[in-house]
Amino acid sequence: MSHPLIAPSLEPIWAALEAELDRWRNARQRACFWWRDDDAAKVNEALERLLALQTGTRIPLVVAVVPALAEPALAIRLEKTGGVIAAQHGFQHLNHATSDEKKSEFPASRPLEIRLSDLEEGQKAMARLFPETKRRPLLVPPWNRLGADLFEHLARCGYAAVSTFQLRQQYWAAPGLPQLNTHIDPVGWRTGDTLAACRQALIRTRQFLEQMRLHQAPLQPLGLLTHHLRHDEAGWDFVTEFLTRIAAHPAAEWLDFDTALEIGRPKAAVMATS
Repeated sequence: MSHPLIAPSLEPIWAALEAELDRWRNARQRACFWWRDDDAAKVNEALERLLALQTGTRIPLVVAVVPALAEPALAIRLEKTGGVIAAQHGFQHLNHATSDEKKSEFPASRPLEIRLSDLEEGQKAMARLFPETKRRPLLVPPWNRLGADLFEHLARCGYAAVSTFQLRQQYWAAPGLPQLNTHIDPVGWRTGDTLAACRQALIRTRQFLEQMRLHQAPLQPLGLLTHHLRHDEAGWDFVTEFLTRIAAHPAAEWLDFDTALEIGRPKAAVMATS
């Protein structure tokens, strides 16, 4: 189901990615992936398309829900879909950054007590909407960023992990707070060029896999980041192809959130005994 306008030009890059996965297989290693989709608030045609793709592929999906905007119908719809869990996507998905900061709902320039209060309200909203079996205490900050001073408070606030967009250099974002990031985004945010975004997504995937195989980067699941409200037809076709071609390779595996969170977790230090 590849898009006829983009598949031919992407095929050499796909071949390079699959050759890298072959190297993982030859090294008897498994490349792990996970899937996150952002900005959910209501049931609409785009969400239904997302859930139909998840159901068809049976690949676990984390849906990042905006608590202040989420409608009860969304919770009901997600509860009916196996293999899907909800995570907290900030609170209101509003940009509070100053003019000299990148977009963020929780920038360092915003008072800490207000940011913590918003996160708490978001947690309460998520608890009202979703039973514990359908949500995880995962914070997905809008625009994939938040003030660095906030990380140290998140574990104490009850979060099990935080998820942004970058190759993590260490497992812990702060004491007691793992980071499970995304890395692969096929949306052309700045230019609207889906082909260029998909090409870059494949290149990044191959590069990151190579870096991990050569021990130039810490082992971690690579996260596919989708935005059901933003994909055009070419984007949807690419996401479908990425999910299915990765799943078909014997060296690759799609993981659910709980399993993905364990990949790369440092082993507890063994206490020396006399």
